[in-house]
Amino acid sequence: MWSSLWQGLTSVRLALLSLLLVGLGSILGTILPQQQAPEFYQERFGTVGTGLILRLGLDDIYRSPIFLSFIALLLLNLIACSLKRLPEVWRQITSHPGLEAYKALPPRLQLTWNHRERSPYQFLPEALPRLLGRPTVVEDRDTTWYLIRRGRWGRLGPYLIHLSIIIVIIGAIIGNLGGFQGQINLLTGEVTDILPLTNPPGEKKLDFTLRLDRFQVSFYPNGTPQEFRSDLTFLKGGQPVKQAVLRVNDPVTFGNLTFYQSTYQTMPKGPVVLEVTHNEKSITVSAPLRQRLQLPDDQGMIMVWKVESNIMGYGPAVQLAYRPAGGGHPLLFWVLADTSRGQPPQPGPHTFHLKELQLTYSSGLLVKYDPGVWWVYLGFLLMLPGFWLALFVPRQRWAIAVAPLGKDRYRLTVAGVGDRHRVALQRRLEKLQAAFEENI
Repeated sequence: MWSSLWQGLTSVRLALLSLLLVGLGSILGTILPQQQAPEFYQERFGTVGTGLILRLGLDDIYRSPIFLSFIALLLLNLIACSLKRLPEVWRQITSHPGLEAYKALPPRLQLTWNHRERSPYQFLPEALPRLLGRPTVVEDRDTTWYLIRRGRWGRLGPYLIHLSIIIVIIGAIIGNLGGFQGQINLLTGEVTDILPLTNPPGEKKLDFTLRLDRFQVSFYPNGTPQEFRSDLTFLKGGQPVKQAVLRVNDPVTFGNLTFYQSTYQTMPKGPVVLEVTHNEKSITVSAPLRQRLQLPDDQGMIMVWKVESNIMGYGPAVQLAYRPAGGGHPLLFWVLADTSRGQPPQPGPHTFHLKELQLTYSSGLLVKYDPGVWWVYLGFLLMLPGFWLALFVPRQRWAIAVAPLGKDRYRLTVAGVGDRHRVALQRRLEKLQAAFEENI
């Protein structure tokens, strides 16, 4: 039973199956919105689908027992495969093949040495360490053999890659189970010591206070944001302990938390003032952001859904969600402050004009705590020499036989083989031939 279990754990089929399951789980976690309220799934998948999603943990799949079991299966397979094959690979690295094994290598080159002032016994010990590597010299009757192994440590490359993948996965699991992630939105001058969590959902009380001293955003002429930054102050006991400038791709670390400048929001300073026209009658209404506003005489309902300071180069604008009196789904459309170049179409029967809009910006900060990040970094650092050993260190064996032919004449026979990298073997042979012909 143990033998069958071991064979199963070390099989390539299990490796492919575990990779497929991890891939399918990742695809499902990408397609299915994660960490939503049960009502969200109820509306889209019904009672049966929602029950299945919640029971299997598919609403938080990367923390679910099913997905973690797929990861554990992949880890077991990698560890078992490495433990099974590594002893034999280590034996091949540390063992020294006998002369007969080198004699069986395919011949690549044969030359006659006629240099009277310098024998190959003088030339080869000096040249071979530079051209091929330090040789082992073996005498066999009247023939002298120079035996060389190259790239034997390259056999460890795949196992170093296995180890790095294992460390990366362990670091990801540690970060996923022991870490958290949240989003803070602050206006200039605001302070907070509460972190609203997005993964896992909830909130966390911080042991310090965060204050946004200033938020700046600049735009390209077409309205695309060029740069946005936050000037932050971290306080403990009401006293500043650190000040930092936070930019995109330039995170700030405080304690064990890392802060990223992730986004910004355009916010109205007060209610948005709109002029509403219906049946040739106009009224002025004040609409707070994201609050339903009933139009007079129950003629419909609106909500200011979004505000932009420069929408595609057309200047300030608000996006309205409008539901006519007849009901139905809300309709979204933009209302521009500057109507000199026209106004986007509106669904009617009401017509909206933007009369007053005072803007400000809130800074969106992504906050992360990841206790496994250093394990992940270590794994990637180990992966680099693993790939170098596996892909760029060719394994070769060379045997150069020197046999006397008479006075001051010798026959040089070069034999060699490479496990892979035929081009590397041919280039090494060409360099060796050029050095021999230069000294013959």
